[in-house]
Amino acid sequence: MSATASSAPVVIPNQYIVFYTPDADRAATNERLFFSSNSSIASSDSFSVVHEMDRAIAVTGISDAQSEELAQDPSVAKVIPDYEVSIDAVQASPYSWGLDRIDQSNLPLDDTYEYTYTGAGVQVYIFDSGIRKTHEDFGGRATCGINLVATETCTDLNFHGTHVAGTVGGTISGVAKGVQLVDVKVLDKSGRGSFSGILTGLEYVIAQKQNNPTIPMVINMSLGGNVVLPEVEDAIDDAVNAGIVVVVAAGNSALDACEQTPAYVSSAVTTGASNMDDTRADFSNFGDCVDIYAPGVDIVSAYYTGDDEYAYASGTSMAAPHIAGVAALYLEVNPTWTPAQVWNAMRDDAVEEIQRTYDPIENYFRMRRTTRLLTQTQPIS
Repeated sequence: MSATASSAPVVIPNQYIVFYTPDADRAATNERLFFSSNSSIASSDSFSVVHEMDRAIAVTGISDAQSEELAQDPSVAKVIPDYEVSIDAVQASPYSWGLDRIDQSNLPLDDTYEYTYTGAGVQVYIFDSGIRKTHEDFGGRATCGINLVATETCTDLNFHGTHVAGTVGGTISGVAKGVQLVDVKVLDKSGRGSFSGILTGLEYVIAQKQNNPTIPMVINMSLGGNVVLPEVEDAIDDAVNAGIVVVVAAGNSALDACEQTPAYVSSAVTTGASNMDDTRADFSNFGDCVDIYAPGVDIVSAYYTGDDEYAYASGTSMAAPHIAGVAALYLEVNPTWTPAQVWNAMRDDAVEEIQRTYDPIENYFRMRRTTRLLTQTQPIS
């Protein structure tokens, strides 16, 4: 579950991310530091490599003193602790008003979700606990991209990833009903993972974009940790600069989203959660780092326990995939748009309100009439 308001950042014990200098020979550096007979680390029974990246390596089973020694190596730019990342959802009791809400300007809801476009041709990468790919809601459109949880297979043992993927692109419960859903499994069955896993997943998706530059791509991250990590910001910036839209959850601590990663990252679309009455959900983070709000309370979507199972859940985790799905709709019509163009369109196609229920929140945006506006306007090239 997501961190509470009083939670401190959770450091993964004895686990570090070692960043190389730009001119370092990665293979030679790894051999010298971790595997040679002269390395004190290599002789440790508890040492293992967690994730290998282009610019870094995540390792576990080393002491604080060893991490300080690593930082002195001329091929090492810096060494930082690896932090825990977790889901931003609130499990509720057991279809979705959220779809009904995003296609009209004003309340009351009209019990319909009107759409013409489906996100066909767009890939959405779900950084989460996995996806139940055989679920009827996905119609064969969900695949395993990369599994970064060594102890589990590329499926969902938690619920969260399947639910998020359903809201993005489920045939029944989703915003973009024809999108391709790609599983980037970074969270285990308890809903926990590491920021080194996030960094590795980002490198993977950037490589996919470089190999397939004409395919529009979106990343959804309904997860976070109560720490500010510039290294993650840099990696998300790299993804956005590569042409990938990145949507992230604001977090569920009812605090300033600027205190959480990846919510604070300015190049990502940080999404807060709204209620059925268009007020901010009481758990949703807020503040200057929140870009937009979307339905995030009692959202029905696909569930991991069976191929025809659905369930309610609440959280900014449920809000973010509404926005990721909307981004896919824009990209179907405008496949060459940059992330900035997608964001500008979403921002301009939203209701602007001032929310003063709790702390004053300025520039409160809620999605409205997104698909209807797309059907009434010509695609912008």
